[in-house]
Amino acid sequence: MYSDIMILRGLLTAPKHGYEIKKYMERLTGGLLNNNTLYPALRRFEQRGEIEKIAEEVAPGRPQRTVYRITGKGRERLLALLRTADPQVLVKDEEFQVRVGLFDLLPVADRRRIVEVRRERVEHELALQEELAAAAGHAPWGERVLAFTVERLRLELLWLTELEAVLEETVPEETVPEETE
Repeated sequence: MYSDIMILRGLLTAPKHGYEIKKYMERLTGGLLNNNTLYPALRRFEQRGEIEKIAEEVAPGRPQRTVYRITGKGRERLLALLRTADPQVLVKDEEFQVRVGLFDLLPVADRRRIVEVRRERVEHELALQEELAAAAGHAPWGERVLAFTVERLRLELLWLTELEAVLEETVPEETVPEETE
């Protein structure tokens, strides 16, 4: 789901061709987006009317290239995806982090709900890991893994507290940019 969010977000500022979308995703995520993910997603968005293909003139005598432009329906889809606070989705780090990275597109109430759902998940996971650590016995490598996991979860809880403190302090909420013709 997060790749759908990132593709649609990449089209908010201006129409892009496939390679530009791919490079945009790589810059943001540090990972590679392969064509077997990108182009089926673009076809799916186009079939649902969330994006449209436009033939763009490159240069005289050269073939046109296809660029993709987000539609009003695509903007609605992007916002719906961003607002998703399903615990089964937000359990994944990348799903949570992409939403936080785009909080400027969401109202404070949605931001708060997303952080609360993640906090509940992290608190639950921390309690489980602390129980495991208490019952671990004397497996030195296993204890190291558990200690690392517990510390990582505690650090995330601190970060979530920091996020909660600034949810309303952020720059005035932006809306998804309007379609430009």
